Amino acid sequence: MSRGPGERSAADASPHDWVCAVASMTTGAVLDDLSRADERERLEGLAATLPELFATIDGHCLERLSQRMGGHGDAHAFSEILMFSENYLHLIQPLTRRPGQALLAVCSAASSIGLALSLMRERVAVLEGE
Repeated sequence: MSRGPGERSAADASPHDWVCAVASMTTGAVLDDLSRADERERLEGLAATLPELFATIDGHCLERLSQRMGGHGDAHAFSEILMFSENYLHLIQPLTRRPGQALLAVCSAASSIGLALSLMRERVAVLEGE
C-alpha cells in the first residue's frame, strides 16, 4: 500500500505505549527481539498464555460459533482475540500465513479499540506480505 507525501497510516498514529511482537502459539515464546526490557516483559506475559489458551480451544469450536452467528462456518471469521485488564488492552491475532504463530499487542486500556485493531491489521498485512 503506497502513500504519498504527507499521508499517514494508522500505524503513524500509534499510541506511545503500543507494543507488539510475534510469538509461538505452542511454546509461548516471543520470537522477535525487542529493544526495551519493559516492552518485552509485557509481551512475554501475554505470550506465555498462548499454549494454554489455544490448547483449550477445540479445533472446530470457532467454526461452530461462526455458524451459530450466521456465518459460513469459517474459523477465520474470528480473527482477533481481545482481552481487557484494569490497565491494558491485550490483542492476539493468529497469523494465517505463519502457522503456529500469532501477533501480540499490548496497549493502554484507555486506547481506542478501533485504532488498536487498525494497527494490528496493518502489522499483520506487513508480516504476511499482503
